[in-house]
Amino acid sequence: MIAAIHQPHYLPYCGYLDKWDQADLLILLDDAQFTRGGWQNRNYIKTSHGGQLLTAPVRHNGFQTLRETEIDYTHRWDYAHTRTLEQAYARAPYRHLLSTVTAEVYCRTWARLSELTIACTLSLGRQFGIETPTKLSSSLDVPGRGSQRLADLCRAVGASAYLAGDGSRVYLDEQPFKEAGIEVVWQGFTHPWWPQLHPRHGFVTNLSALDLLLNTGPDARTVLRSPRLFTEAAR
Repeated sequence: MIAAIHQPHYLPYCGYLDKWDQADLLILLDDAQFTRGGWQNRNYIKTSHGGQLLTAPVRHNGFQTLRETEIDYTHRWDYAHTRTLEQAYARAPYRHLLSTVTAEVYCRTWARLSELTIACTLSLGRQFGIETPTKLSSSLDVPGRGSQRLADLCRAVGASAYLAGDGSRVYLDEQPFKEAGIEVVWQGFTHPWWPQLHPRHGFVTNLSALDLLLNTGPDARTVLRSPRLFTEAAR
């Protein structure tokens, strides 16, 4: 059984969904520390002006988890994000799918960042038809930090392999996994291509997976998988 572990993100990008799609179980690291300037509370979409960053504002002191980080509704950023998304994708072929996502993500005022980002992640997963189940790390009662905790989380769910993101090559310590008898498998993500709106800006990578969904609709998961399936077929 292959487990992937990832912090829940605001409007996650395609690499996130690709990792989830490859795994047999996704552990949502909802008790990870909040990182200012990271991707936990922000992501890019494509507008008529090119890539635009959407950020969910939070209240934080620099040393708290996603479950402890409060969302700041001083200004109704959720209304602004909804309008921005509707304007940006008004001419997308499958723009009608946006209403389902916005209804699930902006249907209420979320108290904590973990709640908002879990809602975003699960909503996009449903739209892509990803059936891999999820668990919250906070529900597994596994203490610790770093690579050792990741290995212990895998062991707690009975995983035989850990699917690691390519970016973690620079810091992941594989020794705890070896000691637990858990194989480390690397994701090997290759960004797919799809027809985007506003072609004068060229193809923009690493956008929220919403862009892929609203431009390709029912083919979104097939497009997401296409570079991986091509690589596997070429071996």
